[in-house]
Amino acid sequence: MNHGYKRAQSLGSRVLVIVMAACWTLAGGCQELETLKREVVNAAQTKVLKQKNPFTPRDGMTTRGCQLYQTANPNSEVIRKLPAETPVHLIDKVGEYYRVRTRDGREGYVEQKVVGGQEVIVRTQELRKSIEGMPVQAEGITKTKANFRLYAGREHEVIEVLPPGKRFEVFERIVTIRPTSAAEKPITRGRRTAEGGSVGESPPSDEALEDAKKDVWYKVKIEDGRVGYLYTHNMTLTPPEDIARAVPFMRMVAWRGINVTDDPDLGAKSNYLAAYAPIGRDPGCDFTRLYMISWSSKLKARTISWQQRVDGVLPISNYHSEGRPGFSVRNLHPSKKDKLVLANFVLFKGQVKRVGEEEIPNPGEIH
Repeated sequence: MNHGYKRAQSLGSRVLVIVMAACWTLAGGCQELETLKREVVNAAQTKVLKQKNPFTPRDGMTTRGCQLYQTANPNSEVIRKLPAETPVHLIDKVGEYYRVRTRDGREGYVEQKVVGGQEVIVRTQELRKSIEGMPVQAEGITKTKANFRLYAGREHEVIEVLPPGKRFEVFERIVTIRPTSAAEKPITRGRRTAEGGSVGESPPSDEALEDAKKDVWYKVKIEDGRVGYLYTHNMTLTPPEDIARAVPFMRMVAWRGINVTDDPDLGAKSNYLAAYAPIGRDPGCDFTRLYMISWSSKLKARTISWQQRVDGVLPISNYHSEGRPGFSVRNLHPSKKDKLVLANFVLFKGQVKRVGEEEIPNPGEIH
């Protein structure tokens, strides 16, 4: 029995030596096998991680001022403050935060709700471009909390809730039909919506529009340069103090400085073109009367030097002829719903003179 045990032990030793020798000879092959094994494991782990977190890196932009945090936690260290419309590259999503990289190479985390994607970038650029070269029509201030949107309409996303007292400049007036239920989309007259998108082939009838409730919006630029829409019920216009009550029986919707009067005692005083609409009544247009509110050096007071009845549509744009200052006004065509009339005026020797008009396409927005 002892003899058999020794034989087995001797045989096991020989086998071990043979195996060790083979491994020693094939050491290079074993190392390659281990490398291949690690690559397979890593690939499998990466696939699992991608399945759990299918985030695609992409470009984005902050929709309002926000904080860039060290970690995905509002209590973590703030790396820096990011102003509205800061371009960022979205690297990953962690809970309710994006991991982002700014153009100067800094990385951190911002709240998901303050970042927009490519569609927000494009829309923001469109809005900025839409007011290029357009004179400011009015100024105002939010009187309550006001929702700031990139499109006119209650159904569109709120970019930010502006606090009371936020100042802004007005460029256009947009009217939409208020949906009767949350599932319905707002109705717009004509071929295009207020946002520029196409509407259905069967627009609502005039009777339906007259019976529907309308919402009025202003396209505005707020103090940090962003352009968007505010609902008119949450804001108030702030005309210059000395023209605010020039026409007390109507509401002022826009005003423009056209030229100045040199008062020998008070210096340069602006002369304003002001647009008015009825109080408490929808006239079906943006304004119904234009007044030239001039400064009288003799009376040391404002006087109405010119007025005209017109079914006008904002904006009122600049116009010059032979070096004379003036303005251009769009008004509803008296017989063609798909057309507007563009009338040009100049100031000459203290008088407002019409110098021409032409038919232009009607963008189809409700008034």
